[in-house]
Amino acid sequence: MRNRALRFWRRLGRDPKARERRALVRAIVELPPECRDIFVLKRFTGMSLDQIVEHLGLDREVAEARLAAALVQLCRAVDGRATTRS
Repeated sequence: MRNRALRFWRRLGRDPKARERRALVRAIVELPPECRDIFVLKRFTGMSLDQIVEHLGLDREVAEARLAAALVQLCRAVDGRATTRS
């Protein structure tokens, strides 16, 4: 049983899709909290932007900008580029 589990984890480490998923999860965790909150509410709970704005008490423009920033950072992280911009 132990060997089967080890083989599974080794294969998982070689799977390009698994590496992308791990990179994405890591990037989500590393997002600034204000961006991460909006991204998680939008993508994982299915809340509309209007619902998120009301829930967090933000202006719509602020929520849109934070969501866009989160998406840019996540794309860069998955693509292997730097997650911050100078």
